[in-house]
Parts: sequence; C-alpha cells; structure tokens
Amino acid sequence: MRAESRDSTVSVALAAMSGWAIGIVLQFHPMLASGFGRVQGDWADARLNNYILEHGYRWLLGIPGHERFWSPPVFYPAANTAAYSDVLLGVAPLYWPLRLAGLAPDSAFQLWMLVLGTLNFAFAFVLFWRGFRCRPLASGAGALLLSFAAMRSSQVMHAQLIALWYVVIAIFALLRIFEPEPELRAGVTIVERRGAWVFTLAAACVAQLYSSYYFGWFLSFGLIIAALWSLVLPGARRRLALTARANVRTLGVAFVLAALALAPLALHYLGAEHEVGARGFASIEPLLPRVESWAYLGDDSWLYGWLAHDQIFRALPLEHEHRLGLGVATALLAAFGLWLARRRRSVQLMMLVPLTMALLATEWPGGFTLWRAVYLVVPGADALRAVSRIGIAILFPASLGVALLINAISRARRVPPSRAAVAIRRRDQRRRALAVAAIVGVVVAEQVTKPRSYDKLEGRARVARVEAEIGTWCEAFLYTTIGGDNDPWRYHADAMWASMDRGVPTVNGYSGNKPPGWNFYDIRVQSAAQDSVVGDSLARWEAKWKLDPSRICRVRTPPG
Repeated sequence: MRAESRDSTVSVALAAMSGWAIGIVLQFHPMLASGFGRVQGDWADARLNNYILEHGYRWLLGIPGHERFWSPPVFYPAANTAAYSDVLLGVAPLYWPLRLAGLAPDSAFQLWMLVLGTLNFAFAFVLFWRGFRCRPLASGAGALLLSFAAMRSSQVMHAQLIALWYVVIAIFALLRIFEPEPELRAGVTIVERRGAWVFTLAAACVAQLYSSYYFGWFLSFGLIIAALWSLVLPGARRRLALTARANVRTLGVAFVLAALALAPLALHYLGAEHEVGARGFASIEPLLPRVESWAYLGDDSWLYGWLAHDQIFRALPLEHEHRLGLGVATALLAAFGLWLARRRRSVQLMMLVPLTMALLATEWPGGFTLWRAVYLVVPGADALRAVSRIGIAILFPASLGVALLINAISRARRVPPSRAAVAIRRRDQRRRALAVAAIVGVVVAEQVTKPRSYDKLEGRARVARVEAEIGTWCEAFLYTTIGGDNDPWRYHADAMWASMDRGVPTVNGYSGNKPPGWNFYDIRVQSAAQDSVVGDSLARWEAKWKLDPSRICRVRTPPG
C-alpha cells in the first residue's frame, strides 16, 4: 500500500507543520528573535542580493534608472554588469508581491527569505512522502534536514543559495519518469510516455539556473553523472534505454525549449566572461573542499563550534565556505538508513551521484584533485569559484537516509492476536516513538548554529548618511570613506543602496566580478596621498568612458 493512501490528513499536516516550525526557528532565529529588527546575512552579500531583487522589481515597473535589466546603475557606466552575479529571476517573483504590498526593500527581503525556506521544506516533504513513499513523520524529518541543516544555515548570508526546491522538483520528476517499472503486455515490454514530467524536469533545470548558477550547474552536472551511473548499474541501463526510446520526441522538444529559454542568460553570461575573462584555476583551488571540510561545521555550531579552533580546521582558506559537515550522529544515522534501503534503484542513485560529485570536487592531501579535469572539460565549470558549495549534494542522500531510517523504525510491529496483543502493541509504539524522538532530537541538535545577521535600522542609517551627500546635479558619484577598517565591500553596498534611493548612478559596485579598468576596490581613504590615488583612478575611468568630470561627484563620509 502506498504511503499517501494510508496516511490521514491530520498526520500529514501535523508532521509537516512540526518539521517546518522547527526548521524555520533553527535557520532564522536571529531574525525572528529580534522581531525582524535584524536581517540574516552579512553587510555585503545579503545587501547585494537584496539590491538585485530590488533592481529587478524596479525594472519590472519601469522606474527611471532601472530600465535596462542587465545594466543596473552600478559600476557606472559599464553595461551588462548584472551578468557578473546571479540574476535571481527564478525566485524574484516571490519578492515582487511583498514590495507591491508596501513593504520596504529590506523588510520584503526578510519575508522573502522565509518564503524560500518554507517552499524548500514543502517540496522536500512531498519528495520524501510521495516520491520515496516515506511516512509523514519520516518525510518531515528528512525535509527538515535537507532544508535547514547547519550547512544550509551557514549559507543564508548568500541568499542566492537558499532556494533549492527546483532541484527537488527535478528529482521528483525523475522518479516519476522512471517509475513504475515497465509493464509486460503480450510478452512485449511497454513503457508509458511521461511527457508532462519530462517538461517539468526541463523547466526545473531552467528555473534553477535563473535562480542560482551554482545550484543550476550542480543539478545539470548531477544529471550527467546519473545518466552515466545508469549505464553501469544492472537493470538501470535497460530502463534508461526503454524510457528514452518511449519519450524521445518529448525529450527533444524539451531540450530545444530549455535551450531557447536559457539563451538570454547564456548570451549575457558569455558576454561578461568574454569581457572580464574566465576564472583561472588558481582562484578556484582555495575553495575546493578538503577532506576535513566534510567534517567541519564552523565556529557558529552549537555542538561542534569548539573544533573550529583546532589546527586542522584553522588552515581552511575562507573557512565559511568549507562548512560542509552534517554532525557525527547525523552522518551515521543517515548511512544506516541508506543501508536499509540499499536495494532500491532510486536510493542507489541518490547515494552514488552526490558521492561521485564530492569525490570529484575534493582536494586530497598533497594537492591532488580531479576537479582540474572537470574545470577543463565540462562547460561552465570555469565560472564556479566556490566549488565547495557542491557540498549541498551530500544533503540529499543524508536527508533521505534519515527519512528512511525513521520510516523503518516507525513501521508497526505485527503481533499475533492474543489477550496481551494490545499491551504489546502499545509498548512497541512507545519504544518506537522514543527512538524516533531521539533520532530527531540528535539530528536537530547537531544542526543548531547562530547564522550571521545585521541591524536593519543601522543599515538604513548608513545608506542615509551617504545619500545625504549626493548633489542634485550629479550625473553619477563615487563614494569613499574617511577612514574605516571594515571590508570595503560593505561600503560599496552602502553606495549602491544610496544610489538606489536617490536615483543617481554610482561608480561603486559589488558583485561576483568587476569591469575591466575598474580599480576602486579599497575605498577606505586613510590619507591625502591615498585620496589622490583614488582621484587618479577616477580620472582614468572618466577618460575611458568619456564622462564629464564636472558631473561625476566625489562623496566622502566617515564610515558607518
């Protein structure tokens, strides 16, 4: 009997709501505890993503200064600078109604993140419940881990990495495409056409690439690896061939439509790469996961934060990008759950594909890594800098393993009819309930972290301080601080938002790349000599773009 046919609506709703509530608090407690006075993320990346969303919203409304989607009014007057980062178009429609409702950009951004977390959980719950036929409680636990694990909370400051449900939809579509098993009719194997699910898979891939290039590329790479494994696993090759043959026309049409939908994104990204150049492998190597990365949860971890001071982890470059650990107990429990279901083809692929991706990406002791070959051979791999983000793939088998384990434990024991049967069943139910509660408790405890956040009102004050110094006659402006010791990108973000609020373009900018000839990274002016260097750089920029120097303002304020 299928899981969904024996589960009551109440049990499904209770399991889903409980897992969602625990997860939302787990991942967003700094924001919730402050009464939305704090925004999750840091002063640079979070505000960059908020800026991208707000630029898209203003472009949609045709607000002056934002008429060109691919050329927001930063890095002025360079064009196509939106292609330096994720454009978030796959998730931006969830931000637009919040702004139309009258919320300020930063408040809309806060609720937008909560909506993303909620949708991650909802689709993950359906994947485990309907896709892998787990019971509601098991599905809720698996969805909680997939959506709100410590690894996920550590990346909330990179808001473009929150949305994961398009990947979940793609996996669900694959399960539907390749299941049930082929039917035998008159001795001939028949495979039904799965046109709707083929188009769903294609649409999910497109939407994920428009939401986050990293996750979209990882999804596409994972599909290639899954196809290769299907050619190796006994029985899977025949199933793959039968399904492909039955849906060959649909696959062709879906591929063409997906390519057409991705063409604008690809053209702009390729144009940006041609302009600024591809990333060299030397810039990627520090962000390849190390062996120890898979056990590291960062200093914000409630249970494992003390390990961050150990020498083995202190050597990790940009350590916040290496927080790929699950926790010891969670990893062991997940492995046991996967072992119990090891004969299921879908479970085998859910293990093999992420493990293959992890093995390819890892830099082993001595500096050896297979990723160098991936970088050279696979299209688009040279655009990935933080390859360690591929660690998200491991969460899929881990969360499935936890769900399968709880599903096995919660299965009622068959007791022969007798006078003592009722008492035996009750005692068995209590034991199983305690075991499930212990598993969930341990898994949740290992995922507790304190994600980064910043004061929302302080952010507004910083922007207002810069905005007040922008003259009404300025065609554009360059903002520099008078002193300051914070990351320069924080001050660039101040300038970008001041530009947004005032409606005046800025030479400042922050993104995944920078235009050729733009030499304004460190705008913390500590002396007259340094101010003169900035002035010379601005003069060269004005000459490069034939700008009128008298219309380009210098804005100087003390740091926020």
